[in-house]
Amino acid sequence: MSIKRDYKSVIFSGCAIESKSISLCDLRHFLPQYKGYVTGAYQVHSDNPRCKYSEIFKDIDEAVNKFVELKGSLK
Repeated sequence: MSIKRDYKSVIFSGCAIESKSISLCDLRHFLPQYKGYVTGAYQVHSDNPRCKYSEIFKDIDEAVNKFVELKGSLK
């Protein structure tokens, strides 16, 4: 699954990913209240009316899996 590895690389570099109203980011790069977190604060969020969702994960693999799952549900 190289796409998941690529997504993780983008997140680890400090960027966010957005696709079809679904986003994945590490909040430690964007919000000051998360800067001191040792473990991840990976948010998967969707404003899409077909799959509204928002959750913060400590594990990058779980976050990426959820992001891919939500993206796939909108095909």
